[in-house]
Amino acid sequence: MPLDEKDKNTHITTLQTLQRDINFYKKVNENNQNPSLDKIIDILRNSQDQLYSALAQHGVTADEVHQIIQENSDKQLINEIMKLQGMKDRINKQLANPDLTPQKRQSLEKSFTRVTQAHTDKWDEIINSPRKDDLIEKMEQAQIKQLQKQQARDRDHDREPSRTR
Repeated sequence: MPLDEKDKNTHITTLQTLQRDINFYKKVNENNQNPSLDKIIDILRNSQDQLYSALAQHGVTADEVHQIIQENSDKQLINEIMKLQGMKDRINKQLANPDLTPQKRQSLEKSFTRVTQAHTDKWDEIINSPRKDDLIEKMEQAQIKQLQKQQARDRDHDREPSRTR
């Protein structure tokens, strides 16, 4: 019995989460070998194996799993870039205020530098990806969608009737 798309995506997202957890615990365990962390890693791997088996029993192929994981990763990367761009814009807007105290300005400039570096690092991931063209296209689509939403909000804001009697 095949799974519907929603269930398939949910299970595959769970697989990704399990893999991230495994990677995290492996990294933590590199420096200080802890038997309890090894047990946690084994439990997570067993859960992951069971979930892979269940997906296979429902006709989900490894290619489908890979494709959905790739799509989820792309969405996450694009969302992170969009979020970082929004943060940069907000900080820039705050920095334009001439009434900022020197301490607040310095704090905002440090934040802006950190956010800009994170934004650049995420863009580097796209640029260095073998699927760069596809990712850039998805990024452009996300930016167009965000711009359309903003324009719709602006139009709605402009259309509100004034409340006079």
